[in-house]
Amino acid sequence: MTEGKDQLTVNEFIANQSSLEEEARELMPWDPKKCTYNMGSLRQQVFACRTHNNIGICYSCSIRCHTRCDIVELFTKRHFTCDCGTERDNRIKESDEIRCEIRKNRSDDIPASDNMYSHNFEGLFCDCAKEYDPESPAVMLQCVMGLECDEDWYHDHCIMGKPAAELARKVDEKVDEKVANNGEVTLEKSPDGFPDLESFDSFLCWKCVSKYDYYFKKLLSHELSDELFSCKLPHKNNKDEACKLEEGVVKRSFSDMSENETNLPYSLFLKQDYSKTLQRVKESIEDKSDKLFIFLDQIAPFLIEDEPTYEPNEDDDEEVDIFNLTRNLFQSSANRGHIAQNIAAFHSLKSKLSDFLKPFAESGEVVKEDDIKTFFQRPE
Repeated sequence: MTEGKDQLTVNEFIANQSSLEEEARELMPWDPKKCTYNMGSLRQQVFACRTHNNIGICYSCSIRCHTRCDIVELFTKRHFTCDCGTERDNRIKESDEIRCEIRKNRSDDIPASDNMYSHNFEGLFCDCAKEYDPESPAVMLQCVMGLECDEDWYHDHCIMGKPAAELARKVDEKVDEKVANNGEVTLEKSPDGFPDLESFDSFLCWKCVSKYDYYFKKLLSHELSDELFSCKLPHKNNKDEACKLEEGVVKRSFSDMSENETNLPYSLFLKQDYSKTLQRVKESIEDKSDKLFIFLDQIAPFLIEDEPTYEPNEDDDEEVDIFNLTRNLFQSSANRGHIAQNIAAFHSLKSKLSDFLKPFAESGEVVKEDDIKTFFQRPE
């Protein structure tokens, strides 16, 4: 039988479905059926619910419990406990109603006392306190330390202390210049003087560096500093400042630095394998009561060996394809609440469609477009 444009085999139908499910899997890699509240403080993906008290919630609760809410993805944060269904969550006030759809608790749980709530949970980022703009040419970096800034994200121009308007003007000038020369427009994503993104592994914001300036000054004057840092970038609008660790600055001892040098706010950029270098620095300190040793061992041990990011157990993902497809719909639809209410119906539909296609697969028959239309037009 010759196949027309309105026909497809079961294998082709399944292959097409598998391709769509693989795309969806990238958007939602795990089945959202486990709330992390009972696991306590974790390094995990955190989402802010701006509809309900700007609380931080885990991956699963952002999908199952706060589907209709204004959700902001904050990516990973350390030492965070999900606040869905706790006293911070003002979603439900009536007694004896389920607070968290996953835990099924009917009274408010006690929130963790060590959760840090910054302006990120209002959907604001960086020192400029702006919402994320996907159309902006600026690069955003997360502070790998975060003890002072709560692992905030910063625009490249804000890291340098340059106003966004200045960056925008430079971008416009580049566009105008290219257009005038009938050339292709290729925008540079970082302002002049900002380090090449390939030249460093991680970023330490000036706020965290200033908070723990004693320890970073010690590290900057350490003999291993040139293996540790790729850039020391002043936080001020001065395009004459070179974004590099000059040998004279790096090799000078902490005590030899002038007061003006040591008090100037600056960010630091860490090289690849910085954790291994910091481990070598720590091992080189014989006196365990030394302040730098205590800093690396107790205050910021994650700079040497960070805790792994929690991910749901893949062995439990029995229905991940269904939820992945639903997540794909979340991303493309404004009416997320309506979709969430029909997850069960979607699951049932797929099961019925599989039963409908089974005879075609067993007989090797071609499924026509009219067959599929007939299936969807059948009364329930």
